[in-house]
Amino acid sequence: MRKKTLWLLIMMFLAMVLAAGCASYKTTVAENSNIEAINFDLCPSVKITKVCYYMKAYKGAPRLHFDVTIKNVSAEPKRFRLAIFLPDGAAGGGFYPRKGKNPVIKPGAELTRTFPMYYHQLPSGYTIRVQEL
Repeated sequence: MRKKTLWLLIMMFLAMVLAAGCASYKTTVAENSNIEAINFDLCPSVKITKVCYYMKAYKGAPRLHFDVTIKNVSAEPKRFRLAIFLPDGAAGGGFYPRKGKNPVIKPGAELTRTFPMYYHQLPSGYTIRVQEL
């Protein structure tokens, strides 16, 4: 019985740690005090619906990962370029969608991508820039 209780407590703790790393688009500095500055530089045809960051093993070491969901709010299919900048100079990003025969996001559709970054701790802030291609 003790092993089951201990196992349950460990799983609950891990779930809380993973959930604490997620931040929604509407997160404010007061709600998440370890974040100093969150900046968004978005083109008019896109909306960020979710930003989640967490530590996960990547190439043998724990690295920062960002999950970013964007939505095409224009009336026509488009492709976007996303860039993430951290205060210490680390950066990452890519295309939405990454590849395909006709790589576009349809109007009203959302797409989530994960970006591993060569960074070993949670950020004190970040800037996300989305450009239309």
